[in-house]
Amino acid sequence: MYYDLIRSIPPMLTFAILIVTGLVLCFAGFKLFRLYSAVMGFIIGIILGHYVSQYTLESLWTPLVLGVTFAVVFWLFYRVALFLTGSMIGYMFSDAILPGRMIYTIPTAAFFGIVTIFIERALLIILTAFLGSTAITFAVYALISGEIFNVSYDPKVLISAAFASPLYFLLWLVLGIIGVTSQIILAREEGSTER
Repeated sequence: MYYDLIRSIPPMLTFAILIVTGLVLCFAGFKLFRLYSAVMGFIIGIILGHYVSQYTLESLWTPLVLGVTFAVVFWLFYRVALFLTGSMIGYMFSDAILPGRMIYTIPTAAFFGIVTIFIERALLIILTAFLGSTAITFAVYALISGEIFNVSYDPKVLISAAFASPLYFLLWLVLGIIGVTSQIILAREEGSTER
């Protein structure tokens, strides 16, 4: 039932959403982190609700209710979202460099999550810029190659697109650097107007 709904979404719409979301994260991720964390909580809740409904009475309400619940929790408990964002980036990064090596991937994810909590502003700018860069690079890769990936089964496909060729890596790196630079400039301008 859910996969039919997901499969019915046109791929071009999915890629357009990925590119727009990636641009927003890349260039304004720090400013919109609370909203982003609520959206991330909603998505995690829907995925969890989907798995729960497979083992119980299949209902459209279960994923929706869990999605809204997780969105509220992530909005209210900012540090949880911060830790999960850092962990997600650490996991994707280490798995792209050392695929299939869980002995390195899980500690790296935990390390990134913990460091993100303590060095919040700087790391959030870097993480959201490169997360946005990853979404854009993945969408461009999928559009050009014509491959349709099921990211819900294997989320590391997102970052592996950045390492698919030197050109995609360069796109990922340049977008990430431009995103970090623009977010730093935006944060400085905001800091100077507050004084």
